[in-house]
Formats: sequence, structure tokens, C-alpha cells
Amino acid sequence: MRAETTGRQSGQELVEQGVDSGADRYVDAVPAPRGRGPRTARRPSEQHDFRTPTLPTPILARPSVWPETARSRSEVLAALDELGGGVPVKERRRRRAAVGLLLDWLQTFPGGSWQQRWQACGADAAGSDWADLVDVDGLQTGPDRRAQLTGAVGRLIVLGALRPSYAWLYALRSASVLERFRARHDPDGFAALDALFTEDDTRLTPADRRLAFCQLTRILIHNGGRLADVTLADCVEAYRAQAGYSQRRHSYWYVLLLRAGILPPGSPPSIWAASRRGQLTVEELVDGYDVECRPVRDLLVDYLHERQAGMDYASLRQLATKLVLLFWRDLELHEPGIDSFQLSQQMVRGWKSRLGEIRYGNHRIGERREDPHAILMAVRAFYADLTHWALEEPLRWGRWVAPNPVSANDLRGMGKQRTRTTARMHQRTRTQASGLPALVDAAETGRRTAAALLQAASAVAPGETFDLDGVQRRRSAVATGQRAASTRRPGVVYVDDPDGGPRCNLTLAEDNAFWTWAIVEVLRHTGMRIEEMLELTHRAFVAYTVPDTGEVVPLLQIVPSKTDRERLLVVSPELADVLAAVIARVRAGHQQIPLVSRYDHMERVHSSALPFLFQRWWGASAHCLTHHYVRVLLDRLVTAAGLTAPDGTPMRFSPHDFRRLFATEAVAAGLPIHIAAKILGHQTLATTQIYVAVYDSDVVEHYRGFLARRRAVRPSEEYREPTDAEWDEFLGHFQRRKVELGVCGRAYGTPCQHEHACIRCPMLRPDPAQQHRLEEIRANLHARLAEAKDQDWLGEVDGLETSLAAAEQKLAQMRRSRTTTDLGLPAIPATPAAITPP
Repeated sequence: MRAETTGRQSGQELVEQGVDSGADRYVDAVPAPRGRGPRTARRPSEQHDFRTPTLPTPILARPSVWPETARSRSEVLAALDELGGGVPVKERRRRRAAVGLLLDWLQTFPGGSWQQRWQACGADAAGSDWADLVDVDGLQTGPDRRAQLTGAVGRLIVLGALRPSYAWLYALRSASVLERFRARHDPDGFAALDALFTEDDTRLTPADRRLAFCQLTRILIHNGGRLADVTLADCVEAYRAQAGYSQRRHSYWYVLLLRAGILPPGSPPSIWAASRRGQLTVEELVDGYDVECRPVRDLLVDYLHERQAGMDYASLRQLATKLVLLFWRDLELHEPGIDSFQLSQQMVRGWKSRLGEIRYGNHRIGERREDPHAILMAVRAFYADLTHWALEEPLRWGRWVAPNPVSANDLRGMGKQRTRTTARMHQRTRTQASGLPALVDAAETGRRTAAALLQAASAVAPGETFDLDGVQRRRSAVATGQRAASTRRPGVVYVDDPDGGPRCNLTLAEDNAFWTWAIVEVLRHTGMRIEEMLELTHRAFVAYTVPDTGEVVPLLQIVPSKTDRERLLVVSPELADVLAAVIARVRAGHQQIPLVSRYDHMERVHSSALPFLFQRWWGASAHCLTHHYVRVLLDRLVTAAGLTAPDGTPMRFSPHDFRRLFATEAVAAGLPIHIAAKILGHQTLATTQIYVAVYDSDVVEHYRGFLARRRAVRPSEEYREPTDAEWDEFLGHFQRRKVELGVCGRAYGTPCQHEHACIRCPMLRPDPAQQHRLEEIRANLHARLAEAKDQDWLGEVDGLETSLAAAEQKLAQMRRSRTTTDLGLPAIPATPAAITPP
């Protein structure tokens, strides 16, 4: 499809080269996220906005002049007459005049071909507004003017005189232009694809064929040639150019090229897989952050290459982010001109203070960073490695050795932070353990309800009503099937909302309910990680024969994931029922499970085609379940179950929460912790202890034993039901404790031990309302004490002084209880009307 290409490149070669080989330049055409407008490409170094890099659209090197585009004006008009077979003479003259006017306008711009003039006039970059640029005499006015120009440019495209860009072609709304182009340039190629389409399964709709043929026609318009000349790089270029195009998710056109043998063997299984960049090299990881100091950039590349051998790709990416972005690039942004790892104390303090806040990325900008110690540890290890390696290779690493900016004191809070994290995790697990039964019941109920509703609706014809659980529903009369003029999938059942809302896709609802139930059951019965569950295949079942009894035990093989350790799980009867239901659903009546390729978003690689158990039909093909889909289903299930946390917020269940719940339940049920570590795939028992140390069983059991022993030594009659007389006597006790100055606080059933000398008794709770009475008693005591001293009644003096001191103490207690303290709390208006909105 390009003049300089002499042979085809295999899919593997293109994947190794990033599928961008042959590209001599790029444009910043970033695909817009779903539901948002187009994003403007910005340099992170200018905006301090380091986000996940998006792949640019490769513009493959192609000639700018083709024979069709280099024709003269008369040759183009002569070829136009050949397209007018069967058209009235008057209509042909009208078309010829419109094309002539457009050619006259293009001739006013520089260029040696119509294609070069088309690009020079700016119409190609204007997209759907290109007609507003045309300024030539003789054109019609009003809406007819645009129709006249659209028809003219469409005929030039069909003749091959113009080859617009993909952006212009995706803005073109004329399907007739595309149809006439493929009928003129490659009718046999599209007929062969049409035969493949009709021989395919019944899930395809006319919309799939239309969208696939339209996309392939755009590729031929843009590149020239025939379908047999399309390469993998051409497909990637066309797919990435679909910025903001609503039909990007419809990629059946790529599957047709694969099945027709047009693409070479070894090509990626889908266009989405082919367009992925895959694993970035160390150089690409570092250069993505625009490091200004070239020597430091080269050092970081060398260091990451040394560490790459012992790390997986996900860990390597995280290390690159910590060292390049969060350490060095942050220093460059705030310390312009820095070129050495010799940092001053001011630089170090500023960098450490900035670590407390999330400043770069796609999410949570401005929020507090929960784990800054991981970054500090990476930087400390980086400096330590340079020091150690300098002893072995001083010429290579010696010049970069510098004092370590991260001291041991900086990491002292790591243990406390881990303890707090573990405590939060344990509290989360305790809360979720109480809601797990309700979650399981909600999943089972949802599956049964959705299946029953789908079965009842499928039993009636479209447009008829049916009754289920006393509710009248009506199956929607929606046209589906290959011959229908609708985009609805064959076999999909819709039902009208009884309350007048939008119609419901029962097939999709039942599918979501089934996979929700299967995910919850598999996770809670196995405790496996989410990636391990999604990687389960039909080949994972192993039969083990017990040597002593000859009993056959089914085992489930867990492929190496996080710790690269393979392990086997015993399949319980409950788990066997779930897996059997999953296999039966995926087979869908066929003898074998479909082979699909799964994308590992952590390692950024696609697996070979395998019989994965957790796959579902989406559109016209089968796809593996993704992490995002699993989390969405769990969130919907929690909402349906109505689970809330103790603080009233909605409860959250992540896939990893089931792993902690499984470990806690297994160890609590008596499973030895080292066996639990083997089942979970942990390398150390300490990790397993963090998972299961939720309920301290020793403390609970000892305290329960203490309560039992205490009850055993106390009289049993204390635990009998009181009689009415005893209850009345108990209530009357509180009435008899009221005295002159307040209330007596002695215990129930005990007599007064101070001969009713209440003023001296520490059990008296004085009533502030009786303060005036206590002041009179104090004055009387002063008078009696003075008289006793005058009369020399020494025996009375000691008693009166004791009573007077007690009276002073009780009076001070009364005064304290009457005193109020202002806490500075805001005053609340008496009425809502007094509240003034901001």
C-alpha cells in the first residue's frame, strides 16, 4: 500500500517494533475518552501535568503524488463521464459543472497534483466545515450549495483524484460515496469478505457488515490499492486516527481481514491488541518524563537496565516513576539547572515536603499521599546501589556517588504507618465479614431472578405480555436478526418497563447477574487474586488420585502470578458446582470452549488464544472479563444488597477483600496457618498473619473463660428473676435517698454508715438549688463555733470545725456545678429562616 514497501512485515515484527515502524513523523491526535470532548496535547514539562502517555497516530511515509491525482482537468472530467452510465444527460451536465467549479477553485492553490492543492487549500484540515472555504463563482446558494460541493468532492474521491485524511473521512457522512468507491476499485475483494460474513455465526447484524465495509473503504480511499494490499501498520494507523469517532469500538473489519488471510500469520488477535504499544523500553519510560539533564537521564537509564533483570514490568514502571518523576524530575522543576545528585539540605527538605501531596498523575491531584515511605525507600536504595556499584566499577558509577538524602530517621515512621494500614485493613475485613452473607444471598437472588425473567420473556412472542410473580410485563417488539434493519443483536430479548421507563435488555441483565454470582462464589471459595481468577482456563483442572484409598480428588491449577509460584487448590463441591455452571455457559452448547486472547494490563502483553473460563460474548466476538468489569459488577451488587458501613456510607467490596475474608475464615475454622499460606501463595507466614490477624482468638477465649469463672463463684440466686416486691423495694430505694441538701449516693441495699450526718458524708451529692440552705447552715456553724470557744466547750469545738470544713467543701462543689464554661462553639440560629445562604 506504500511505494517504498517491498514486502510484508509479520505481526510479531510489528509488535516488537511497537507497530510504529515505517513512521517518519507523528501527530498529536489523542483519542478522546468516552463521554468527553477531545483532549489537547500538552507538554508535561510546561504544564507539570505528567499523565499516562497516549500513543500518537503514525503517519506512514507515502508518496504525495499518485497517477490518479496527477491527471489534468480535462482528464478528470473525461473520467467523470464514465461514471454517469444510466444517468440522464441533464443530471450528468449538472454533476460535471459542479466538479468543474471545484477543480477551478483548487487550481488557485499551489501544487503539482489535485491532492497537493487539496492539502494547500486547508479543506482537508477543516473537516466537516470544508465547504465554507470554497469561494468560486457559479455555485448555488443556501443548502443546495453544500449539497453541490459534497457531491462534487465525493465524485473526485471515487475517481481517486483526492485522498483525504482519516480525520476528514470520519467526518464524511455520505455512505453512498464509500459504496461507489468500493464498487469501482475492488468489487471482488469486498465480495470475498461478504462471503465470509454470511458464513459466520448468527450473532452478526447488518450494522456489523456496514460498519466493517465502511472502515475498510476509508482505508482504501486514504491509501489507494486493494484490500489484498492492506498491512497491519495500515490497520493501526486507521484505528488510532479515530479520535472522537463514535464507531471506534466496532472493529469487526479487522477480524474480517484476519479470517480472509489478508493480514500475515502471527498478527495480533484484535485491532485493539495491535494498536497497543505493549511494554515500553527503559529509554521510553525515562524519556516520557522529559528529563532535561542528559547525563542524569543516561544514568537513570543505565540504573534501570541493571535493575530490570530482577523485576517484572509492572515493578519496573513503578520504580521508574519513583526515581525519574517523583524524585529527579520534581527536583528539576523546582531547582532549575540542577545536574548533580549532591543535594543541599534546602533541596532535600523541599523535596520531602512535596512528597506529602500528590502532584502528578491522572487522579487525586492535591490530596495527601498515603505512602511516601515507598518513594523514600526507592531513593535511598538508589543512592546505596550507586555507592556499592562504584566499588566494583568506579569509572562507570563513581562520579555519581553522593551523600544519601534519605536517612534512617526518615524511615522511622514506616513501621507505624504499616501498623495503621494493617489496622484499617483489619477493621475493613471485620465490617465486610458481617455483610458477606447478605452479599452472597443478593448475588444468588439476582441470578435466579434475572434467569427467571429472561426465560419467561423468551417464551412469548415480541409484543406480547407475560406474568411473573404477579407483575405484568411486555416483551418489546424490537426487530433483531440478520435481516432486520436494526442494530440489535440476534437473540437479544428486551422488555418494556412497567413504570414507563426505558426498555431493559434482559439478555444483558441476565449475563451480568450470572457473572456477578460466579465471581463472588469463585473468589470467596478459593481466595485467589483477581488476575489468577481471570487467567483460569479449561486446562486448569487436574485429577489427583489418593495413593491409599484410590479416591480421585479434583484440583485446580493456579498459574504463577504475583509471586511466580504455581499452586494447586482442592475443588470443593460448592466450587465444583460454580465452575460447572461457568463451563456450561461459556460452551453455549458447543463441544469446545472458544479460544480467546487475554490482555494483561499490568505486564501489557496479550496471551495466546486459550480456553479461558471467564469470557463472555460482547458484540460479535468473545472477550475475556476485565478488572474494570469485575469491579463494576461488585459495586452494583453491593448497591443492590443495600450494604452500608457503620458510619452510614456504602460498603465497598474489592476482589482482594474476598482473599482476606477467605484467609480469616479458614484459619478461624482450624486450618493451620502454614497451610493457609500455601493455599494463598504467600512466600512468608508474616504476610498470611497480616491477612488473618483480624480477631485475636486468644484474647476473646480467655476473656470468655474469665466471665464463666466469675459467674461460677457468684451465688446463683443473683441470676434469678426478681419478684414484684423486690422490684418495688428497689425502686423505693432511690426515693429514700433524697435528703435536705441533695441526694445520697450510697449503694443499693446498704444502710447509712454516718448516722445521717449528711453534711460530713462524702456520699452526699449536693443540689445547687439548695445552696442558700447550705449557706444558712454554714453561718449557723460559725456562730456555734464562736459560742463554743467563748464558753470553753472544747469538746464541741473539734466537731464544729469538722462540720464547718465539710460545709465549705460542699458549698464549693455547689458553686462549681452552677458555673458554665464557654467552649467557643458556633451558635445555631433558632429558626432555619435565619440561615443566610453563601
